[in-house]
Amino acid sequence: MSTVAPVSTPLLDSLITPDTLAERLGVTRRAVDEWRITGKGPKFIRIGRVPRYRPDAVDAWLLSQERSSTSEEVR
Repeated sequence: MSTVAPVSTPLLDSLITPDTLAERLGVTRRAVDEWRITGKGPKFIRIGRVPRYRPDAVDAWLLSQERSSTSEEVR
């Protein structure tokens, strides 16, 4: 029986896992999951059953969260 080696490309290697995103943002994995479920987080790509995040999409989402004051926050 032959096995297929995992594919590794610069694009695939640059995608961020939910665990890595949570770690980099200093939040829990559950928070990242809830953002994805409610549509409040960065855009994602689903590969199989696992979501992945493009660094550019995360950067764009982070910049969209920028506020001048707490009165601008949407609840």
